[in-house]
Amino acid sequence: MAMFVFPCVSLLLSLAASYPSSMQCDFACMANYGPGASFGYMGIANVGASSGATCAIATDVPTEGFTGGSSYTITVTSTTALAQKLTCSSGDIGGSTEVNTGSKVTSQTYTWTAPSCDSSSSASFRALCGAGGSIDEMWYAEEVSLSCAATTTSTSTSSDTIPGTSTVTGTITGTSTPVTGTITGTSTVTATITVPENAAGIAVYAKGAKTLFLYSLGMAIYSWLF
Repeated sequence: MAMFVFPCVSLLLSLAASYPSSMQCDFACMANYGPGASFGYMGIANVGASSGATCAIATDVPTEGFTGGSSYTITVTSTTALAQKLTCSSGDIGGSTEVNTGSKVTSQTYTWTAPSCDSSSSASFRALCGAGGSIDEMWYAEEVSLSCAATTTSTSTSSDTIPGTSTVTGTITGTSTPVTGTITGTSTVTATITVPENAAGIAVYAKGAKTLFLYSLGMAIYSWLF
């Protein structure tokens, strides 16, 4: 009789150790296994009543968000060596949205590739950590949500009306008191500034820098940022 009992016990332990990795459960399905939820596999009636260090998800995605198509590290940790199931709502982890560890670990790192990015792009992760047998624990990791990094578009205005050129050179001369003068370059460009008293020289407007320089004897003696 004993010859038959031990293989059965061995089989039961093997089946127990196969969860949660053997579960067919995608990101949406994982919502059913939050803290305290009914579990029912391996003789474990419920998922642990709390979340935290017992099963946790961390990422190296910057605080400003992910970039579409880029790869990032997702790490699942637990205080006890447990099997893991990790799912994502978008993007993929090694070509899938659902991955598992077959062995019990306290930390496992996965590579996640972000989805294409637009203003509404986001991604979330859910995980379970657990094992049966002598452990008989199942824990839910608090969901982690990420968003696409915003694309910043900057717009600036200035008195730059220089068509198709990087600099324009003109001449300006100040008087004994500061005045408002007009600099006109050979490319039909006009900018209005306040001229320091007794200033005279060559005025050069650098389009790329949006800065007007007043040169005297080969040196920039004044500048104005537009």
